[in-house]
Amino acid sequence: MLVGDPSKPGLYVVMNRWLKGNHFSRPHSHPNDRFITVLKGTWWIGTGPKFDANATLPMSPGTFVTHFGRGIHYDGAKDEEAMVLITGMGPATSTQVKQD
Repeated sequence: MLVGDPSKPGLYVVMNRWLKGNHFSRPHSHPNDRFITVLKGTWWIGTGPKFDANATLPMSPGTFVTHFGRGIHYDGAKDEEAMVLITGMGPATSTQVKQD
């Protein structure tokens, strides 16, 4: 956490590290928009309720991504570590999509 607290109302800025080795979140959404900048490595993102690591798109350092509130997405790292800077307004809850 760099600024604020994602669990409370107001601005927050966090830095997340994704470890290499096909580490991914599962499809989920957040109530508010989140603004992400890739700082290091390749960050892979996918959209929709069905998880498919092979359908993700690579985001290289310097890429700016907006995850819109209530938009279903998943993300992570494949063969290299990735670091991202996330800015948003809290509270930043996460709602998982039920998988079959």
